[in-house]
Amino acid sequence: MSIDMTEVPRPATKTRQLGIFAASLSYSALPPEVIHYAKRAFVDWSAAAIAGAGEPGARKLQNVISTLGQGGPANIIGTLLTANAPYAALCNAYASHLLDYDDVFNPIETTIHLSSCVWPAVVAIAQLRGLSGQDMITAYVAGFEIGARVAQAAGPSHYQSAWHVTGTMGHVAAAAAAANALKLSAEAATHALGCSATQAAGVREIYGSDSKALHPAKAAMDGVVSALLAEAGFTSTDTAIEGQRGLLQAVSKDPDNEMLVAGLNSQWQLPKNGHKLYPTASLTHAPIEAGIAASKDLTAKGDIAGIELHLHPFTSAVTALVHPASGPEARFSTPHCVAVALAHHGLGLGDFDDATLRDPFITHLRSLVRIVSEPTMDKRGCRLVIHWADGTISGYEVLRNRGTPDVPLLDQDLSDKLVTAAGSVMDAASAAALVEQCWALEEVKDINQIVQKMIGTL
Repeated sequence: MSIDMTEVPRPATKTRQLGIFAASLSYSALPPEVIHYAKRAFVDWSAAAIAGAGEPGARKLQNVISTLGQGGPANIIGTLLTANAPYAALCNAYASHLLDYDDVFNPIETTIHLSSCVWPAVVAIAQLRGLSGQDMITAYVAGFEIGARVAQAAGPSHYQSAWHVTGTMGHVAAAAAAANALKLSAEAATHALGCSATQAAGVREIYGSDSKALHPAKAAMDGVVSALLAEAGFTSTDTAIEGQRGLLQAVSKDPDNEMLVAGLNSQWQLPKNGHKLYPTASLTHAPIEAGIAASKDLTAKGDIAGIELHLHPFTSAVTALVHPASGPEARFSTPHCVAVALAHHGLGLGDFDDATLRDPFITHLRSLVRIVSEPTMDKRGCRLVIHWADGTISGYEVLRNRGTPDVPLLDQDLSDKLVTAAGSVMDAASAAALVEQCWALEEVKDINQIVQKMIGTL
């Protein structure tokens, strides 16, 4: 009797399926809607990166990188510095997340800031290898789609843990984008994903400090390095993400591995992305808009006697700080954000300086805030109750703030955001030219045409 020694092909693992997707995705396969959403994300990320580049934390990082040796093919936005691709990705990702002004993918299962991880990696490799705008869009979509899926697969237990999803799952997203940008084979792309997965990091304990923005910064940098290593033949495993001792098992109590590959190439996550009107943690945005609505009654009603904020338990726990000591802390303080919204009838980039933090009226309003934790509330909404000094009560409810997929920002809103951010480093004509080129990214042959404009002229 003969024995058939033919090897039975093993089904592709989830990590390998993601690697195949990252390697094979092409611009021609992208639906027009997805291409447009990628350009929206690029306009928005550019605004966040330029706005953050001049902040003290970003300057500290830039100074350190400059001492390690200047020079390289990639620009550090907002400066005259150039660096190698990994360091440029590090600095540009850091700047784009520093003010919590970057986009946010915020479904019920998780929250992750993908553009601050992915675009810096894509831009760095585009400058390193001379990629076109279409190449960049394709790489970004590959990174976003994979990043969104690994974040959702990790689920609420990971999102509500001590880990910061942007730091952990952002690593995989950046590596996927870099693998596509470098046009790696499916085998090499799979190794890049595994190499990045083992470097995943980021804990929430450091929120409110310079270190938080290091999470997407290291994700972008490590994603670039992982893809370059894989290009050189570096190996990992094809179960690094979903395996018994893989990334998801390490950081989640109940990972859903099927979500890793559900709808690949057919169900696009990018149109569900969100963009920020306010430079704060996304969990504060519904309360901010409730505060803006209440501010319209402030003149007629007079003094406020008490402020109740009804929030999802996770939101109430993460953003409850009443009297923040610094701008970074204030971006995670719902009491501060609501107080500013009430006092200023809005909230912008300048509302986190020392003068605002110490303003007597805002300090008084913060002290009136009482946060009520309600398990039935959605994390993306809030209910604000104002107790007026005359004994009357007013209620304001926001189910979804502007910028969420249900209430998306207009393209013009994103253009205005970039013009405002760019106004600190360039004149109006240069800012307008930058906006125009960002919206025409698919027509760009040399990304340096855009990046050189982000250095600034003032």
